[in-house]
Amino acid sequence: MGKHLIDNFREFTTATQDYIESSISYHKLDLFKKVMKGLVSSSYYIILGFFFLVALIFFSVAMAIYLGNVLDNIALGYLIIGAFYIFLMIILSLFLKKTLEKILVKKASTQFFNDNVDIKIKQHEGLQ
Repeated sequence: MGKHLIDNFREFTTATQDYIESSISYHKLDLFKKVMKGLVSSSYYIILGFFFLVALIFFSVAMAIYLGNVLDNIALGYLIIGAFYIFLMIILSLFLKKTLEKILVKKASTQFFNDNVDIKIKQHEGLQ
């Protein structure tokens, strides 16, 4: 009887260690998946943003030259475009932070909690 109890305890200990190791491995993989999703998404938006900024620079220079020709003063065209961007920066600095925070927190929390719901559902299906 004592030997049977010791064998059961060893099996329980081994099973517990296996569970802990597999759980740690799972969480490492889950973290890796989430980090890679964030990295890919960030890289994608950085590349798109770069090309958008290059296009914006060309359009801004073209608009400044056009306005300068219309006003017969190239410097005034550049001044108007520069003033427009400063005005836009002031408006965005007042309103963008709160709006951007709401959007990003909502999107990140939806993605994070939806991933965790999927994990919980898969765990429950595996137990049945």
